[in-house]
Amino acid sequence: MSQPRQWSRAVYEPDLRLESLQANFTTHTFARHWHTHYVIGMVEDGVQSFWCRRDTYTTPRGGLILLNPGEAHTGEAARSGGGFAYRALYPTAAHMASAMAEFGRPDAAPEFTKVRVDDVGMAEIVGRLHMALDASASLLERQSRWLGLLVALVRRFGAAPLRLPRAGDEPLAIARARAILEERYDQRLTLPEIAAQVGLSPYHLLRVFARATDLSPHAYLESIRIRHAQRLIAQGHDLASIAYAVGFSNQSHFTSRFRRVVGITPGRYQLSRRKTARS
Repeated sequence: MSQPRQWSRAVYEPDLRLESLQANFTTHTFARHWHTHYVIGMVEDGVQSFWCRRDTYTTPRGGLILLNPGEAHTGEAARSGGGFAYRALYPTAAHMASAMAEFGRPDAAPEFTKVRVDDVGMAEIVGRLHMALDASASLLERQSRWLGLLVALVRRFGAAPLRLPRAGDEPLAIARARAILEERYDQRLTLPEIAAQVGLSPYHLLRVFARATDLSPHAYLESIRIRHAQRLIAQGHDLASIAYAVGFSNQSHFTSRFRRVVGITPGRYQLSRRKTARS
């Protein structure tokens, strides 16, 4: 029986200035090494083994690996065989500073106390970020999920006790944020930009916005874009132009998000509108 194909791919996300790795390893063994950045690793399938802090750890499917800068470590498939599918994110000191700023400590470098974590909820957060990166989700979504992950990790697994500011109602800031999303739905909005305009920190905006609307800013924006797409479809515009007109980065992303919100593809929605108009 042949083993799964071994491959690896380095990815750079320019908007987030984030390096990452996607791989399926069977026989590859990482030599003992260290990084100047942090490592947030997740095993997607199989079982991985690594050495760090003078001990050996095993990482099953869904397991997380958290490494601080300068920590020597290795990595390979566990002795049980079969290889493992793996993803790693490489946050820089600047990334971590943006997360620590939410606690009022932008100059403090966080330190993870555990190198191996089994946490279903955190693994889901990591997985959703990878899905957003793979799907070329909106910049607002990618920034929101990235900052949300970093804040959650340093708060949960950092050595220093951290506390976020109390999340109040902030009605004026929420009203202004909603107005920005409504007025500029077709533009490439960023989380820091919106936060600055409403006078809140980026993560605090995410918290109070969700508290007020039960939606993240990017989900709220997505609903606005889909609403305008439905309007343009009803007016007879072609689908290819609609995707870009309402702010989606590509046709595929527009189609998948439209279906997720409306329940059918834009093409089927267009066809139903045409049938209704003829009847």
